[in-house]
This record gives sequence, structure tokens and C-alpha cells, in this order.
Amino acid sequence: MIEGSCLCGAVRFRAMRMSGIVVCHCSMCRKAAGGAAGAFFVARRDEVTWEGAEHLASYKSSPTLERSFCSRCGTAMTGANLIEPDETIILAANALDGDIAARIVAHEHVGSKTSWADNDDAPHFRGPYPGWESLRP
Repeated sequence: MIEGSCLCGAVRFRAMRMSGIVVCHCSMCRKAAGGAAGAFFVARRDEVTWEGAEHLASYKSSPTLERSFCSRCGTAMTGANLIEPDETIILAANALDGDIAARIVAHEHVGSKTSWADNDDAPHFRGPYPGWESLRP
């Protein structure tokens, strides 16, 4: 069972199975995910159950596509799904709970990738960044 939830826990989904993860670097997905990229996977709509669906809000991101997010905390819960739904649903990998046995199968719209996301020479920390207090513009 694949499980996911929003930051505040008001919305949860369960999926029986999932595709590999596609990371999208387009500006819409970056903004919807609140980061350097959006990460999404596909599930069968009839194999997904929701708890707290009344807290889902949606945004029509283009004439035929709609995204859903938690109306309380703003966590992206779906990717850009067809307004007239088909048998699949695109779910947000950022909402996955636990350590899921999944892998990234593709990066898309890399021509739109933001330049600051490739700063791989920055130090990595297992816990929080110890320099938050010293950060000043």
C-alpha cells in the first residue's frame, strides 16, 4: 500500500500501486510544489482512496488541467490532472509518507530548470542547517 498525506494531516491518500516518479522542472510544477521541481507519479484512479477530501482545493492550471492541494496547509496532493478525468490520477510524490520503494524514471522540462538548483558544491547536513541564524542578505 502506498500512502501519502499533507503537512497538517488533514488530507491523506492510499494507492494500491504506483508508477515510477517523474520530476518536472517547469515553472508551474516548481511553484505548485514549492521547490526546485515537482515530483509526481501515476496511479489508477479506482485504486486510490482519500481521507479528508473535503479539505482538497483545486486550481485550474491550464484550460484542460487541474491541480489539487490541501486548503489548510497548501501541500500539493496531485499533479496536473485532466479536468475530464481518465482512469489514471497523477499524485504528488512530495506527499508520500515513509520510505517508499520507488525510483525516479525521468526528469522533464529540464530546459526550464532553475540555475540555483544545480548548486551541488554546497555542504550537506543530516540534520538542520546549523547556519540559519547567520543567514543575512
